[in-house]
Amino acid sequence: MFRSRFFWKLFGSYAILVLLTTLVVAYFVGRHMGNAQWEARVASLEEQCVVMAPYARGDFESVPDVGGAPWESEIRTIAEVNRLRVTFVRRDGVVILDTEENAGEMEDHRGRPEIQEALATGLGTSTRFGRTLDLDALYVAHVERPKDKTNGVVRLSVPVADIYASNGQILARTLPGASLAALLALILGYVGARRMTAPIAELKEAANAFGEGRYEQRIGHLSNDELGELGVAMNQLGAEVRSRVDRLTAERARLSAMLAGMAEGVLAVGEDDRILFSNVAAGELLNLDVTEAEGNKLWDILTLPGLLELIAEARESDKVVREELVFAQSGTERRFAAKAHFFRTDVSTGVVVVFEDITELRQLSRVRQDFVANVSHELKTPLTSIQGYVETLLEGAVHDEDHNMRFLQKIDQNVHRLRDLVSDLLSLARIENQESRPARDFVDLGSIIEAASQRFEQQLSKAGLQVEMDLPAEASSVWGDEEGLVQVVDNLLSNAAKYTPEGGEIKIQLSREDQLVHLKVTDTGVGIPLVDQDRIFERFYRVDKARSREVGGTGLGLSIVKHLVHTMQGRVGVESQEGKGTTFHVHLEWAAGAAPDA
Repeated sequence: MFRSRFFWKLFGSYAILVLLTTLVVAYFVGRHMGNAQWEARVASLEEQCVVMAPYARGDFESVPDVGGAPWESEIRTIAEVNRLRVTFVRRDGVVILDTEENAGEMEDHRGRPEIQEALATGLGTSTRFGRTLDLDALYVAHVERPKDKTNGVVRLSVPVADIYASNGQILARTLPGASLAALLALILGYVGARRMTAPIAELKEAANAFGEGRYEQRIGHLSNDELGELGVAMNQLGAEVRSRVDRLTAERARLSAMLAGMAEGVLAVGEDDRILFSNVAAGELLNLDVTEAEGNKLWDILTLPGLLELIAEARESDKVVREELVFAQSGTERRFAAKAHFFRTDVSTGVVVVFEDITELRQLSRVRQDFVANVSHELKTPLTSIQGYVETLLEGAVHDEDHNMRFLQKIDQNVHRLRDLVSDLLSLARIENQESRPARDFVDLGSIIEAASQRFEQQLSKAGLQVEMDLPAEASSVWGDEEGLVQVVDNLLSNAAKYTPEGGEIKIQLSREDQLVHLKVTDTGVGIPLVDQDRIFERFYRVDKARSREVGGTGLGLSIVKHLVHTMQGRVGVESQEGKGTTFHVHLEWAAGAAPDA
């Protein structure tokens, strides 16, 4: 309360008003009392002059000369009792009596103003400095029936200071009452100011709380006046704002959750190209620190070719602007389908950009195009060869005993190649359809490898290749699909046999690494160049196309291996040195505690 500037302004203004009013009233009351006292003194002197007028009849002819007559003693007694100065002046100006001075030594008084006025009108007054008494005095002179011109002048006087002293005494008696009234008025003003400023202080406290976001603050003491109505309005305002803030907070939380859960990146840019908002997906896609990016210039945080142009175009358009942007960083390239939309609020404008990562989509599209082209090419080559040989036979070569069998063998080889190609394509399609359904059967991988080596025994022996196997029992149990693992082992073993020259060696090893079983198929073949190692699992990709066709490869074997292993929640990799051989690695989940008959 005592720190309230409004309280002190209000009380101070009231106090100044009370003091000024008291002083003004005291001034005018004192002035009025002084005037009244003065007029009363003049009237008293006039009355006393009238009482003494009989002495002046006949120009004081009935008054003997000055010299101690009994009447003189009476006059002096009257003057002393009433604290007056009495002067008798004849019409010719001669002073015959003065209660303060020796009349015989006094100068002619006919020229005194009050004497002249009294001789003319019967009554004269003046206030002036008296040389006889050496002070200011009030003089009242009286002449009875001045028109007769026979009577002398009776003059009475008193010092002005005596009159003012009387006024001072009156003021001294009235000052305590006035002071007490002023003090009571100040006390009442203080109480009134406190009662008036107390609700205002509470209103101020509530307003400060609202400004700090504490909308639950309420005003408790509500008076039955305009301030009370204002308090009620502020309480209602606080409740309404609290309700709206809660709704906005809930909506913002829902919006933030939606934006955070979006796979698309969202980036909001203000009219000065400062980042207003970015969601988690935008940070991941564009390699941004979402917290640090907010409030910074877009070009200081992000270098994405075409983005600034897209935003500028969106500002000039009322429609959504779309563009495909390429973001290259750390040797990798990512493609985004960006949609920019201009927005306007009451206080600002901006652009919202939504990024969708289409890198994989573009890659799949390219792979699909390559796949279609490769399939077309792979099918066209044997079909063209078959067509050529058939036409040659139809034109008469069928009777050419030296060549017809060779032509038929070529046709048979191309038919087998087409069969293998179609079979691999069907297998690949089947595997891709099953990738979302992981296989979880117990499989004895060691038995599958032994069976595969027996199936390839004649082919390996004919090629002059030696096979070495290391298949410990503790590393043979895996979780997977038996048919799929048969195809994996067959493809890896077939691939090793095709690309390992005569006299080479193929080694198949199983080992357990924690909860994984590691299958290694190593050959001493031609090897794979380093630049091709990342692509050998792609469909129809061949390191040496001529040799691959020569040995009967379809270009789908390793792609089938990769898809099958991924279907069984495993992983596949390759290590190779050109001219020294290749090792394929397959990691599968170890079937701990399982038994072959499970």
